[in-house]
Amino acid sequence: MTNLLDPKLDYIFKNIFGIEENRSLLLSFLNALLKGNPPIKSLVLENADIAKILEDDKASRLDIKASCDDGTKLDIEIQIKNTGEIPQRAFHYLANMMPHTVKTNESYKGPKVIGIWILGENVTKRKNAISEAYMTFQPQDPDPYQIMTDSARIFFIELPKFNPKNADMHDLLTGWLSFLQDPLLMDESFLKVDEVQQAMNRLKYISADPETRALADLRQKTINDHNSEMTVARETGLEEGRKEGIAIGKEEVKRETALSMLADGVPLNSVSKYTGLSIEEINAIWK
Repeated sequence: MTNLLDPKLDYIFKNIFGIEENRSLLLSFLNALLKGNPPIKSLVLENADIAKILEDDKASRLDIKASCDDGTKLDIEIQIKNTGEIPQRAFHYLANMMPHTVKTNESYKGPKVIGIWILGENVTKRKNAISEAYMTFQPQDPDPYQIMTDSARIFFIELPKFNPKNADMHDLLTGWLSFLQDPLLMDESFLKVDEVQQAMNRLKYISADPETRALADLRQKTINDHNSEMTVARETGLEEGRKEGIAIGKEEVKRETALSMLADGVPLNSVSKYTGLSIEEINAIWK
């Protein structure tokens, strides 16, 4: 099968790793990445629902939030484009997780929080594909570099820097990163791992579903439009023009998506549900 959907698209990633019946796949990926720090025996998904594809003001977030059996809180984000402020966003998201882990009259030595960012474009100047960030004391003679706390950590996984030819083929993480980078080029030896095979089967299944393909296309267009709008807004500073452009762009995306879904045989009610267009509007553009 050569027309697989891209697992790096957040909507597809969440359809594979962020649903209740596939918790074992996320558990396998996380243990391969964290390598026992902490060891994860079980997970609770905190937002297993898949949010609306379109919102009024911006592309909706389709992250995965989970809690480990030791209380560690996880936020897994996948971002195809480098929007220029990902490190700042990662820090902001992680900081927002922390107030919910310490209750009144409790010790500040509460559960740990980990942010994991899977990136389709490079955002750092580091050479390794995986970077782990802590809050640290910087070296200053005579004091050496020292980790201040490991209660809050961020992982950046920059997929363009990952080269499976130079990776450990006995490391399950190599298999997972190969799957995310390009499942068609993944070494077949990793398909002997039950969880990787299940992820591939799930990807094939949703790739063959016309409704999922149409929604994935809608999600990609929404992200592209959002990124384009932000770029224009930053470059011109014309807020009113930005708002008008957003409104026009979203309506065009809705119409194009409706036509694509109808052409694929998606029922009219489903088209209306996922695009936000009324039955009358859909009938008018389908004529």
